[in-house]
Amino acid sequence: YPSFEYLDPFYREMVDITVSLDELKHNIGALSWAMKTIQRIKNETIRKMKRTKSIDRLDKLRREAYGRYISVLKKIGKNMEFLNNAREKLKQIPEVKSCYTIVIAGMPNVGKSTVLHALTGAEPEVQTYPFTTKGINIGYFEYKHNDIQVIDTPGLLDRRFEERNEIELKAVLALRHLADLIIFIIDPSETCGYSLEEQFSLLEDIKNMEIPLIVCQNKSDLRYIENVKIKISAKSGDIDSLKREVFKRLDVELDQ
Repeated sequence: YPSFEYLDPFYREMVDITVSLDELKHNIGALSWAMKTIQRIKNETIRKMKRTKSIDRLDKLRREAYGRYISVLKKIGKNMEFLNNAREKLKQIPEVKSCYTIVIAGMPNVGKSTVLHALTGAEPEVQTYPFTTKGINIGYFEYKHNDIQVIDTPGLLDRRFEERNEIELKAVLALRHLADLIIFIIDPSETCGYSLEEQFSLLEDIKNMEIPLIVCQNKSDLRYIENVKIKISAKSGDIDSLKREVFKRLDVELDQ
């Protein structure tokens, strides 16, 4: 069966979370066994057919072979059902480009999608994503002839890790393979519905992912806090300070 070891780490973990790599390998192994068994039956039947000139004998050999084929297929019925279901689930995994990737994080309603739009200057693509009812938002911009991918993942990087189930945690950890940089957005006005204490608690979780991080405060026209230097107002389009910091990081990363 195909090797999954050469898959991009992000996709490999997504496959494992979605359908379980071990289960997938087991069921593909059953399909491989069936294919080899049917081929062996076919070869045996052809050899026997070549040694007979009787029409009745040929017909009997043909019917016996078909019966054995059906028996083999019945044995892998559940395996085929699993693989069909797995195929549909795997189609839900979003397609992401292999390029420098910025992931936007923060509590719900802090303005992540607005920041994504302001950074990329275009409406984001919305793709389905396993484990969340919301779509993953993807936008792009070009910097010094390099494609930069910006991703907002509603339902993943927007609440404390301790509140998540095992599958959600694995999905969050898979983002480590995808993100070259995380922009964490704080709403100092707390109009998002979450206190600063809750927002900074999530920030500590994000820091533990050990991915380069930019922290900025949005809605700074309503209120701002002193301990976060980058202040923006994405709704009004005032994100120059964030862009400068992003470009500074890109200059370092892309020149390496």
